[in-house]
This record gives sequence, structure tokens and C-alpha cells, in this order.
Amino acid sequence: MSTIIMLFVLPLGIIVFFWDRRNYAQSLAMFKDYCVQMNHADFSENEKMDRIDEMFYQNGYTRIERSDSRLVIEKKHFNIGVLFICLGALTYFGLLIYLIYYRFFLKARRVIVDLGGEEIMREEKK
Repeated sequence: MSTIIMLFVLPLGIIVFFWDRRNYAQSLAMFKDYCVQMNHADFSENEKMDRIDEMFYQNGYTRIERSDSRLVIEKKHFNIGVLFICLGALTYFGLLIYLIYYRFFLKARRVIVDLGGEEIMREEKK
């Protein structure tokens, strides 16, 4: 019975992986729209940054640096599709390999919000 389930985990993982990538891009676009709206709102610079910082905090991001017009945040993105791919390809050893990958090798995605710059929000590539 478990062999039949494991046969479906790999294709399910591939589907979820691409769905999650698209979903992540949509989330970043929604965050960017919120930052643009806050930039044009009638609040002080500190209030704008407080609201943007709180929005990212509520979504699991960790603040790295903050000033009146600039915010640097980061988050490790857990992708269950990659976990399913590891499980489907390597059965139970895949879970151990994914945990090692997530803990030691996966780099956090860093997002920079700059209310004074040309581009309000951008993702920094490492």
C-alpha cells in the first residue's frame, strides 16, 4: 500500500512545486502593491514603515535592517513540493535529506523595501 502512495508523491510534488513558485510570485506582487499604496498614503514616513513592517512580520518575515525609508527583511521559504519530490524519489531518506537541505543549505530570500528609491520593493539575489 505504501508503495502505491509513494508512486503518487513524486508527481504531486512536481505539481505543487510549480504551483508554489507561481503563488510566491503572486504574493510578492501583492506585497509590492501594498507598499506602493502605503507610499502614496497620507501618513508620516515612520507610520508608513511601521505598517509595512507589521505586514511583513505577520507573514513570517524577519527584519534585518530598518530606517525611516528603508526596510530589509528575509524569510526561508518552505516549499512542500520539494519535500514531496525528495520523498517520492528517495522514500524515507528523502525526508532526512530535505531537513538537512532546509536547515543548512537553503538561503533565506531577502526583500528590500525602499520608499525613497525608484523601485519601491525588490528581491535581492544572493
